[in-house]
Amino acid sequence: MTAVSELMTKKNLVSIQSNSEITALDITKLMVKNKVGSVLIINSTNYPIGIITERDIIKKVCVTNTLPTEMKIDKIMSSPVITIMSYDSIETAAQKMTDYKIKQLPVLEQDQQIVSILSLTDITKHLSKILVDDYKRFRFLKSIVESY
Repeated sequence: MTAVSELMTKKNLVSIQSNSEITALDITKLMVKNKVGSVLIINSTNYPIGIITERDIIKKVCVTNTLPTEMKIDKIMSSPVITIMSYDSIETAAQKMTDYKIKQLPVLEQDQQIVSILSLTDITKHLSKILVDDYKRFRFLKSIVESY
């Protein structure tokens, strides 16, 4: 069983301190600048209190025809944040994503500090590697069996 800590990437984790003046435009610029699909909203102890994803911006800003400079983060962010512990299994992470219909899970260590974000893409890459490795192994075995 693979643990989340084995799979999570050390990619650019972007977070911002909760502030009622931050707008959708600010968050979007932050996402583009850092080439990420989400921004965590954290409190003064660095604990995630919300997350804003690309999908949140589309659903809550674009679809409502609101100017991004007028939409504050507290109206956009998904809260409470669904998280996963670094020692949890990938199966647990995938089940949480399925249950909550989300594509990203902030990963916490035992001290409740954020260490990464596990994405559906991370899980897909892992499963793809397993499939490719299995295919190569079985192809090799097939060639041995056929040589007899």
